[in-house]
Parts: sequence; structure tokens; C-alpha cells
Amino acid sequence: MNVNIIDGRKEKKFDDSTKVLIDIFRATTTIPLMIYRGASSIIPVRTVTETRKMKSKNPDYLTSGERYGIRIPGFNYGNSPSVIMNTDLSGKTLLFTSTNGIKVLFKIIEYPGDIYISSFINFTATYNAVKDMERVSIIVSNRPDGISDEDYIYANMLKSKLEGNDVNVQDYCNQIRESHGSKRLKIMGAGADIESSLQVDLYKNPIIYSDGKIMPLVKN
Repeated sequence: MNVNIIDGRKEKKFDDSTKVLIDIFRATTTIPLMIYRGASSIIPVRTVTETRKMKSKNPDYLTSGERYGIRIPGFNYGNSPSVIMNTDLSGKTLLFTSTNGIKVLFKIIEYPGDIYISSFINFTATYNAVKDMERVSIIVSNRPDGISDEDYIYANMLKSKLEGNDVNVQDYCNQIRESHGSKRLKIMGAGADIESSLQVDLYKNPIIYSDGKIMPLVKN
């Protein structure tokens, strides 16, 4: 197996490898939690304007998203794992837009290869889904103002596991607790999202992007 970690913001071209999208704080944590809380699917959307247009045509859809960490006015939800953790989304379809993770997602969907959405929430499920693939690209989302160290911590953990090493997941969780990303969330007033993002294997299925939607990959 060949496993690479790629900066999704800076990279301009991608290959046809299996891809795992990482945005620990917070999109690829919020998305698995939405499905864990009952959502039937999530539709990623590039812009706030496009999200509002889609909502007007589909009144039953819920809206969720942020720009630079701030919940978008008029949206049902922001991008907060701690909020979603306690929200009943049974049967709901959500429109989701974010500053980092969704921006990178729309870059990589232009290229061949399955795309998985991953975080601590579905770590083992992701590992099991991609462990037999020949080539895996772990795509970190980063931020407009620099490196997301929490993304690289998780990416290195997943890479090590895929390369056949034993990993102590709690050691990596502790690294993230001390990361610059955690300090940044606390400054933003979103410190509650840190522990919500470190709920290991809360959701037992891999999550994949396919045909415009993000949904669980459930084997029959």
C-alpha cells in the first residue's frame, strides 16, 4: 500500500487514488455526527448563496454551515459537533457549507477515486474501508491562515495504522487537546467542540461522497 498525506488547500491537481478527506475542527467531524444523529444524507454546497437557493426550492431541507468559524445567519445549524451531538436529525437531509473542508471537497471531486469523510468519530470504519486499497491519499483541509495541526495529527495516525503499525488513539487525542487548533477553538468560544470531536468510533460505518451527496457506506 502507498499512503500519502496531501495539503488539500495548496495542491492543485489530484490523482485517481482513494481519498480520505480530513477536517477535524470541524467539518469531517460534524458530518459523521449528523449521520450518527439520524440524517439520511448531507448535500455539500459551495456557497452561502447557493445554499439559500437550494433551501428555497426544498423547504424540508435543513441548512448548516459557517464562514471563518461563525454560524451563517438564518441557517438551522452552524458547524459545531457539540451542538449536533445532541440534535435529533432523524430522516433529515442537510445542506452543508464550510470554509475549509467543503472547499477542499469540491476540489477533489473533479478527479477519479472514491472519497471518504473521516475523523475520530468513524476512525476504525474508515480504516477498514480503505485498508486494502493500493493507493490512499489522506487530504488535509487546513485553513486560509495556515496549517491545521490537528488535521496532520489525525492524518499521521491513520497513515501509521494503514502502514501496519499499532497506534494508541488516545495518545493522538491528547496531542490534539494540546494543539494550536484546540487553542484556536477555545479563543473562538467553541471549546466544547474539542471533546465532541474526540469521541472515538462513535459511528460504526464509513462515510463516502457519491453523486452529490455524503452518506454512510453500509454493506449488505
